Amino acid sequence: MPHARIDMHEALRPKMAELSAAILQGMISGFDMPADDLFQIFRLHQPGELVFSRTHPKADRTDIIFIEILASPNYSPEQMRRGLSAISEELAKIGIKRDNVLLMVTPASAWLAPSEAQ
Repeated sequence: MPHARIDMHEALRPKMAELSAAILQGMISGFDMPADDLFQIFRLHQPGELVFSRTHPKADRTDIIFIEILASPNYSPEQMRRGLSAISEELAKIGIKRDNVLLMVTPASAWLAPSEAQ
């Protein structure tokens, strides 16, 4: 059950539904997860609130979208790489420049399903 946290500029609000769908599709194909495994948080920022290098490493950024995936420890490093690649591909399909996306996977150290919490 990966969870996505997306930080982006307020100006991208009109593309939020497209971004959400692209990220979900990338997670479905890259992580081999079910289509109804949808958990995302969007945080919108004003100009100047997201600080980033426009050129590192060998990039040509005009904006930034930070996407952090919190993933179950059940996912292998290969699945995580596949997932990030698939998300990047899906975002490119909707016109998001690859250099403008910073993707990260953080493995959760513990995972408790709601049924286990009782």
